[in-house]
Parts: sequence; C-alpha cells; structure tokens
Amino acid sequence: MAKKITTDVSTVVDITARRNDSFYIKTTLTQEDGSLYNVVSNSGAVYTAHFEIYNSNSARVLSFLSEASPTNNSTVNSVIDVDSDSSALTIDVPAINMTIREGSYKYKFYIKSDNVDNDTNTIMTGKFKVVDI
Repeated sequence: MAKKITTDVSTVVDITARRNDSFYIKTTLTQEDGSLYNVVSNSGAVYTAHFEIYNSNSARVLSFLSEASPTNNSTVNSVIDVDSDSSALTIDVPAINMTIREGSYKYKFYIKSDNVDNDTNTIMTGKFKVVDI
C-alpha cells in the first residue's frame, strides 16, 4: 500500500509582469482550508519575506526583500510587507527596479525567521514571465 507525505505547503501561482513597469501584487495569504496563513510563529520570531526570481540555470537574477539589507545589483530592499494580523501580502516595486529582460523565469516567495534555527517556509512558487512592448 503506497503512502505519501508531503511537507511542501507552497502554492503554485504563475505571474506575468511587464518590463520597466512598476510591479505590484496585493493578496491575502490563506491555507487550503481558507484559514489565514500564520506568518508569525508562536514564539514570536521575526520573519523576513523574500521573493526571488531565477533563470533557467537556477541562478538568481532579481530578488525583493521585506527589510533593508546590504544592497547589490539584483536585490531590491524594503518592498515587501506581510501583515502578521491579516496575512495580507503586498509587493510594491518601482519601475526603475524592473529592468529584468523579457523571458520566462521561475520564482519563489518564502519567509525566513530571524531566530537561531532560521525556520524557512516557501509560500508560493511558479513561473514568472516578463513581457515587453
């Protein structure tokens, strides 16, 4: 008798964005049963939200963070907000940061706690398509 267990709680959502346009997403994070996704642990750990875009070679080409951190060419800081009370996710990236080339990519959105064991939960994954003109 075959048994199956999965610990993957992520939802597959495909996204299309336009190159050189502002990128804005607002949604409420819910679980399969419709309940709100708990982005804060019972221990009260602080979480950082990450939205990372990868090319076909699995190299990260662009990432967005919820906090300010050391800046590099492919990371845009302080553009993600996850409300711990309502599980509302907002990603608001200025057009100046959306210069990624037209094409098909993959992405993952995850939260990572700042506690000692760095608990990480991937919430959404999928295709990230960039269109131009």
